[in-house]
Amino acid sequence: MGMRLVFTLLLAACCIFPALQAAAVEINLLDSTGLKHFQPVSNWHRVERAVAVPDRMELTTKNKSGDVVVNSLRKDISIPCLMTRNSFGDVRVELEFMIPQGSNAGIYLMGRYEVQILDSHGKEKVGSGDLGGIYASWDRTKPKGQQWWGGTRPLANAAKAAGNWQRMEIVFRAPSFDVQGKKIANATFETVHINGQLVQQNAVCTDPTASHPLPGEAPTGPIAIQGDHGPIAIRHFTATPLDSPATTAMTEIEAYWQEVERSVREGDFQAYSATIHPDAVIIAGAKQMSYPLRQALIRWEKDFENTSSGELKGDVSFRFAHRYYDTTTSHESGIFRYIATPKDGEAAIDYVAFDALLTKKDGRWQMLMENQIGPSSKEEWDALAP
Repeated sequence: MGMRLVFTLLLAACCIFPALQAAAVEINLLDSTGLKHFQPVSNWHRVERAVAVPDRMELTTKNKSGDVVVNSLRKDISIPCLMTRNSFGDVRVELEFMIPQGSNAGIYLMGRYEVQILDSHGKEKVGSGDLGGIYASWDRTKPKGQQWWGGTRPLANAAKAAGNWQRMEIVFRAPSFDVQGKKIANATFETVHINGQLVQQNAVCTDPTASHPLPGEAPTGPIAIQGDHGPIAIRHFTATPLDSPATTAMTEIEAYWQEVERSVREGDFQAYSATIHPDAVIIAGAKQMSYPLRQALIRWEKDFENTSSGELKGDVSFRFAHRYYDTTTSHESGIFRYIATPKDGEAAIDYVAFDALLTKKDGRWQMLMENQIGPSSKEEWDALAP
């Protein structure tokens, strides 16, 4: 059996290497530029040091410049949110904060979805209004008894005593919308950690939470810190934009096809054979039959050896007509072009229409099924040019 037919098997390869992604860039929102990462706002200012006054909802501060940001020394309902200039979608946020006894604040992702900050230390039962809770939604125009809904209580009370510096880490996924602007996925707090302890996991917000400073819902929005409910001090505040899960999946799938091309080009049978799903099936449309791929590998190992030794030169590339996928599955259809050139011989070119099903498990993309539909043409190949 020649390499031209052997390539059918290569569509069953799986991607076991890490996705090739650019490193995420962390933005230090409290860098040496003062408060230039934030929209102009009154009251919020930088100090050298902030300390909680014992047994009071009050802070004391030292000096008028430094690395700590505070809103006020006492509760002041006139203080607006501290809101970033930049808008974010999917994002990782890290925050170190300190509040005095009884104080209340919050961080709004996209200016719409709040993780609560509250002096909750020592409480046996916690709700969505406690530290690490996803605050409930509210609509005053609804009938009484229906004005509040949603909200997610924290999985545990991880709060330290008031006056201590605390750490919050958030991985947030923005809502998504179709081309007509209809929402097709809700905002989700993938994880929230308070002082190293997991308090939220895949908490969904069907609507903006109460007191959200920005109206409606959108694909992106600024990050805001609530300022009018009580004093808060912040000494570390970073935001790292993240690829959406769909973007990450496509990056991995593209890397998969690149690996298929490499294994054909180099005749790398060992790497290739290790990437086939144990239950992978191939459909030969012309023969109207299907069979397990692993059985065929035994017969085709020699062809890889010929490619590796230089007796045969193979080259394959792909163009796609349809690509339907999520974070763990993919249906790919299109045309592959395979060029086989025997040593001292002439090149033979095949265009083949195909369908492929991929799945991802334990971090690996694997081919479950490949349907070789039948011969295609150069004209059809050219029509799929990117």
